[in-house]
Amino acid sequence: MPANTSPIYSIVGAVDSAAANNAGAVAGPTANTATDGSGTLIKIFTAGANGSYVQKIRFRPVAASAGSVAATVCRIFISSSSTTSTTVTWLYDEITLPAVTMSNTAASSVFELPINVALDPNYLLYATFGTSTGTSPSGYSIVTIAGDY
Repeated sequence: MPANTSPIYSIVGAVDSAAANNAGAVAGPTANTATDGSGTLIKIFTAGANGSYVQKIRFRPVAASAGSVAATVCRIFISSSSTTSTTVTWLYDEITLPAVTMSNTAASSVFELPINVALDPNYLLYATFGTSTGTSPSGYSIVTIAGDY
């Protein structure tokens, strides 16, 4: 017999960002080539006390006026602990982010990675970049769109 016969909906939106979790820092200037959950990880989301449904992650390039952001790959990890290690942090997905030249006359592209997964209570999402996105403040503003149960 099924344990839950009713659909579950989030009760409140839960938008989080790399900047909110990392003292306003732009994500990307520091590279991490590890794919096992080790090295420098950027916290981008924390699930609520009852768990969360994560819909997508948005990446918006950020640079000094008319600067550029180097091409890279962003890796997304799920972790069961704020103390990350290879035993509690798992690679979930990757997205290729192209080189972008910022402009004061044209909008920059936004890149989205669909996640569509329910996270256990207090689980976390982390991001890393395979290569440096350039000299700070060149990098990405990372925003997670989710809902808490």
